[in-house]
Amino acid sequence: MNEENFANFNEWSDAEQRIEQAHDLYDRGRWQEALRALQAAIDINPNNSNWLFNKGLTLDTLERYHEAIEAYQQAYGLNPNDPEILNCLGVDYTRVGHYQEALETFERLEKIAPHFEPGYCNRIITYSEMGEHEKAEEMFYLAQQLKSKCPLCYYNIGNSLFARKLYDRAIWCWQQTRELDAEHPQIEYRIAQAYWAKNDTVRAREYFLQELRRNPGDVEVLLDTGILLLERNELDSALEKFHRILELEPEHAPAHHYLGEIHLYRGKFSQALESFHQALKLNPNIQGSHYRLGECYWKLGQMANAREHLLEEWNRSPNQPDILLDLGCLLDRIGQRQEAMKCFERVLDLEPDDERAYQNLSLCYYQSGLLEQGIDLSLSVLDFNEDNVAALQNLAFAHLLLKDYDEARYYVKKACTLAPGDRPLKQLRRSVYCRWLVHAVLKPGRTILQKISRAAEDR
Repeated sequence: MNEENFANFNEWSDAEQRIEQAHDLYDRGRWQEALRALQAAIDINPNNSNWLFNKGLTLDTLERYHEAIEAYQQAYGLNPNDPEILNCLGVDYTRVGHYQEALETFERLEKIAPHFEPGYCNRIITYSEMGEHEKAEEMFYLAQQLKSKCPLCYYNIGNSLFARKLYDRAIWCWQQTRELDAEHPQIEYRIAQAYWAKNDTVRAREYFLQELRRNPGDVEVLLDTGILLLERNELDSALEKFHRILELEPEHAPAHHYLGEIHLYRGKFSQALESFHQALKLNPNIQGSHYRLGECYWKLGQMANAREHLLEEWNRSPNQPDILLDLGCLLDRIGQRQEAMKCFERVLDLEPDDERAYQNLSLCYYQSGLLEQGIDLSLSVLDFNEDNVAALQNLAFAHLLLKDYDEARYYVKKACTLAPGDRPLKQLRRSVYCRWLVHAVLKPGRTILQKISRAAEDR
């Protein structure tokens, strides 16, 4: 062996050793070190498609998807007939939102390997992300023809069904995934989310806790479980989940925020203020913390501070209807009526059928003396729910102020029928009836006087 061949042999041997080292490091979860070992081997021999493919897989594990795409492209250039390379490339294009490139990649895959089931299975995700759910289902059935018991297919189509709010079908699909692969990542979590979306908090709670028994350190699941428990008023259990998150990630802003929610609910205002301020310090863009600070300061009677934080929350243009509704109500209470009205109008931009937004906006108009506009909005509330007692009461009061006593009497009578034990309604009914009665008695006299006046004018 001449000197040049010996040098090449040493380089080749060194590269192979680095690849073995990379495999060992990867299996031990030391992915960054594995990546360095892989790159060292690739630097020696950049024309090995398998090594480039493994580099892409390692980058995927590190969630460095754009770099993984580059590695897969290089591997594909060396081995254009490898379906695994094309499949991983298509998956990563989907992950980074390059859906057209993903579809083109899967179509190339289909041409060279028409019976390669993952090429159809993974296309379900791409079409789901694009909102093309019929095509997602088409891919599901094509994949089923090749592999009828693929847990990932059921999981992927379950995500499509969930996005369409077909929660029962999504749950069924995810249960199939669990039966076929009991270790599938976060499967109990997805089922829990579907039950939560159905407002079945009992079953949602059950599946959240099952997921945590499998993965007690999953911060994402801990957070959602804590929020669900907070909704169910299980405050001690929720508190434990948020504290657990902070043990794992002390700078987790949402956990600090929800701790503040619990302190606020329990009237521990100083602790609540500390938690909300900490959440904003860690993430200045977190939604809701300025609103809650405003609420704290309002309860403490510190109106200037309350106004500052509530207006700051509004200036951040929140896009969650529940936050906007609460924010609007509190802004109205501290005298910021114009901003409150903008909150309710923003809710209607997001949710045109939100009955609560129409109701609150109508109250702002009434309180501003814009009775006709308030009446129009209250009638819109009745379009959604003809038995809305608050809207009926507001309509009765508005018509009373407009001296339209017949209309006022109609609305207050209907409201009292729906809520016969409501004392303020009974008082309003008496006021309306008295005004209507006086108006009815005086009406003939006014008619005679009007006739005399017109006769005098005609002389």
